[in-house]
Amino acid sequence: MDDKLVPITNAAANGQVVERVKELYVRFLKEREKPLLDAVLASLALAPHVYESGVQELTPQMEEAFSLAFPHRDLDEVAGYDGEQLEGLLTAWKGKYFEVLVRDRLNSGETVGEIQLEDGQAAQLAADPTQAGWDLQIFNADGSVAQEIQLKATDSLSYIKEAIEKYPDIQVMSTDEVLDSTDPIVDQILSSGMNNAQITQDLTAAVTHIETPLEQLADALLPGLPFLVITVSEGRHVLMGRKTFELALVDALERSMKSGIAIGAGALVAFLDGGLLSIPTTILTRLGIDRYQLLGKASELVMNKSDQIIDLRRFYPPSP
Repeated sequence: MDDKLVPITNAAANGQVVERVKELYVRFLKEREKPLLDAVLASLALAPHVYESGVQELTPQMEEAFSLAFPHRDLDEVAGYDGEQLEGLLTAWKGKYFEVLVRDRLNSGETVGEIQLEDGQAAQLAADPTQAGWDLQIFNADGSVAQEIQLKATDSLSYIKEAIEKYPDIQVMSTDEVLDSTDPIVDQILSSGMNNAQITQDLTAAVTHIETPLEQLADALLPGLPFLVITVSEGRHVLMGRKTFELALVDALERSMKSGIAIGAGALVAFLDGGLLSIPTTILTRLGIDRYQLLGKASELVMNKSDQIIDLRRFYPPSP
């Protein structure tokens, strides 16, 4: 008998084949856990991108308006506000945000409420949030005041009436809801071309997604979590003596590369407004890479075994 067959026949005789198969099966299951774990962690790395997808982000104008309305308050403090607390915050914030929008549009050369700045003119908001009478001034090139305007983001005509009665010499510009009234006083109001409800909706959407410090920390850590876990996992094998440092390094780099490709695929879907579709894309890409490699290795193994079987035929010539 060929010497190559001796170990196999001895193992079969001693009943070791079944135990060996069990060991291989357990090893197979453990090896399959790695790609699945890496796939899940890769999908977690995309959590911040998925969460932010389609979310109304805070703009520089929103942040400036908040600072003007609440000069001694940090924007992070409002994370989690709701009910009356949020309503009170939005009322003051919305007013300043409307002022910032009007100022920026005028300074960019747009016509707002039939007002367009002349050469050398500039619009400037009141530095004091409690400034009485006017909210915005238009300065000439020589620094003199050309016009003062009251800016009101509201859907209440009575509120604007009070402002006109109190400061009759100062022009009022408002959001457009109040202009639908048949009251003659509407003729005295400048239309901003902006909608009070839309401004409120934009700020509400933005403040709802302001992150707490803990959420900001999670967003910073999650993208690197898959690579951290891979490093720790492979390092544990080295410490336990199951792998050499060189082998663990190669495996860590390979796993990291696969996870990086999967995260990139998911991020691309998220970038294209795929939303939650980026999660299964990431998982399937990561598992698909391993599946492709396994199929390649299995095909190579079958070919090698086929060659061995063909090689064994020379020891067993066909019967005459």
